[in-house]
Amino acid sequence: MDYFLDLKTDNAEALISAIEADAETAGAADAPVSDSGIGLRIDPENKLRGEGGIQLLTLLLTVPVGITVDVAADQIKSYLRRKRGIKEATIAWTDETLDADGNVDAIPRERRVELDES
Repeated sequence: MDYFLDLKTDNAEALISAIEADAETAGAADAPVSDSGIGLRIDPENKLRGEGGIQLLTLLLTVPVGITVDVAADQIKSYLRRKRGIKEATIAWTDETLDADGNVDAIPRERRVELDES
């Protein structure tokens, strides 16, 4: 399943640099968010968009099988707490289920990561 982390930030360039540096330090493609294997990667297709000094940045999120979105959100909150300029964060993914006729239903989901107001 593909997960994405949508961030609203006032300093996207600094955040991208920090995530790339974390990944390089770990010797991996993903910046490690926690010891449980959750990671973040810059989406090469990402186009920064926004207005009024706030930019929307989408990152690729790795969530290992067996880790719930709630646990991932808590781990991401801890990781983002160490970064600066983040205004809002949301995990987005698509659940796919089979209906009674065998058709695949794609249901978009999201989970807001509640950041402290500090």
